[in-house]
Amino acid sequence: MYADYEYYIIEYRMTAPPVIPGELWSYWEKQARAEIDKRTFGRLQTNPALISDKVKDCACELAELLYEADKLSRQALERGGAGPLASYSNDGESGTYDLTQSPYTELGKAVKVREIIYKHLAYTGLLYAGVR
Repeated sequence: MYADYEYYIIEYRMTAPPVIPGELWSYWEKQARAEIDKRTFGRLQTNPALISDKVKDCACELAELLYEADKLSRQALERGGAGPLASYSNDGESGTYDLTQSPYTELGKAVKVREIIYKHLAYTGLLYAGVR
């Protein structure tokens, strides 16, 4: 585990309320860890000494993104597959959904995952693909 729930609550969220409930943390942290491992070439798995606060913060932010994306996706399915509401008209009972810029579509989520990983790990050397 790159970031336990205690780190998430105390260090990452500080005084803000948690986005992810405690009973779901292990699952979403594991999903975040998989995303980090893909882009760090498994370096953190083979050398746990590399797990810094930057890595932990990255795992926390990714876990929140993945959790929120899943939650919104489930809500959209319950509404009949629609995405986030972009506009609504009351007289003619109309609604418009815009998914083009949403971080909760698969493409938008992939872009946001990449942004989060680069935000936290860009200057750590963990993203370097070459040989040292």
